Amino acid sequence: MQRPNNLKVGDQFRVIEENSEFDLGEIITLESDDGSNYPFFWKKDKSDFWSIFFSDLEPVAKTVRDAQVGDVVVGKTNGSEYMVLERWQNTVKFSQRNNFKKSLGNYHFDELEKNYTLKDAPEVVDDKTILTMNEIAEKFGIEVSTLKIAKD
Repeated sequence: MQRPNNLKVGDQFRVIEENSEFDLGEIITLESDDGSNYPFFWKKDKSDFWSIFFSDLEPVAKTVRDAQVGDVVVGKTNGSEYMVLERWQNTVKFSQRNNFKKSLGNYHFDELEKNYTLKDAPEVVDDKTILTMNEIAEKFGIEVSTLKIAKD
């Protein structure tokens, strides 16, 4: 993997090439960003931090439960954006709707999952999703007659 453009301290990555400091499959957290391809990451238990190349990592998809201070969440019903202003063990404090400079209230993580999504989070696709050939062709902007789907 190449160095991401939108790095934030606290971003998580999975180790895909182990070294003397990090184990294969370990989830590590960006400790500080020095602008290099070899920044410092916390070990999973945050007992220590070490440098590792981005080429030895893959990103871990964040969910709304992983929202950190500064992350933006989107209301599922109204589409409004709220910024996470504080984070505690089981709750977060939001900004007011579309106004990141004023606080609103505290929300438990269960409320987050029910009512909000993390902005720019990868879309979760249900394993039971059924799409028609027309829907697939429309999504990719091609004619249905030219669509060919290979099974993995």
